[in-house]
Amino acid sequence: MKKLFHLSTVPRQLEWFENNWSDIEAFILKNNMDGIELGLTVDYDISQIPADIVEGVHLSFYPMWLDFWKGDLEKVKSVLGSQEAVEQYYGGYDKKVMIDSYKLQYQRAKALGAKYMVFHISHVLIEDSFTFKYQYSDEEVVQASIELINEVFEEESDGPLLLLENLWWPGLTYLRADLVEQLMTAINYPNKGCLLDVSHLILTNPKIATEQQAFEYIKKVMEDLGETQKYIKGVHLNKTLPKYYMQRDHLYTLQKYQSARDKHIKNRILKTHIQQMDGHQPFDHEVVQDIIALINPEFCVYETAPQSKHELSYFIKKQNIALGFI
Repeated sequence: MKKLFHLSTVPRQLEWFENNWSDIEAFILKNNMDGIELGLTVDYDISQIPADIVEGVHLSFYPMWLDFWKGDLEKVKSVLGSQEAVEQYYGGYDKKVMIDSYKLQYQRAKALGAKYMVFHISHVLIEDSFTFKYQYSDEEVVQASIELINEVFEEESDGPLLLLENLWWPGLTYLRADLVEQLMTAINYPNKGCLLDVSHLILTNPKIATEQQAFEYIKKVMEDLGETQKYIKGVHLNKTLPKYYMQRDHLYTLQKYQSARDKHIKNRILKTHIQQMDGHQPFDHEVVQDIIALINPEFCVYETAPQSKHELSYFIKKQNIALGFI
């Protein structure tokens, strides 16, 4: 199993290393890791990146995309507020902009020599993230995702492994083995599999309050997946315990979001709400060893949300200790 940590080419994170990839290489060795999963911004010059440290590339994600994909621009405008906002969010007004964006990311992942790419199978509207009542079903999101993926990825056998990631919103949640099998059967790209985000799976059960409960739930989900568990090749490792937040009534927070006039305030309300559920905190309990043994992934990615280089190192050390590597 390769131990990786997530790093993005956004300026804030690269500034931790003074934009020096040699410093990043040294950081990998110092923290007993095997490489990185890269969040690659579209305009970053990849010639600066030492290819041998990039094991995976995390592709971009449009949380709200099905209506745009279906060509319902009026609904999309009503959700985002204006035609200008539509262009800012998607990069244009036709689904071809999504296809072209992912094609470019695919080519850049290949150029870096990435072993795998991560692609979210999910869709959610902003209001739905507060109410937990969704406009689309898992089946509809999975079918649209298959259409998009088959438009983007060529049927070549030597491309990076395409790993499909779960969320707790409609799409791939791992609560239905038939949808996992449908994805693996209907996607034409041959080199494919799945990636399990630990916190995202935990969030499908808002009653979880302890790490042991999280393990027991993940174990039950893996048992229910049966033979389809074999498709899981990677893990995003982080922790959440959702009971005390997800079981609240979020109507007041939604009303605050809807009534806010300043977009920065709206974004802060939404971001805080999502972070309360999916905070990307390190998994610091030894039961994580049982979780990883149960899944047995090829890639284990420490996907946390540090605010500094020092905190990144601290979070990596926490998970290394919990996993018994230190």
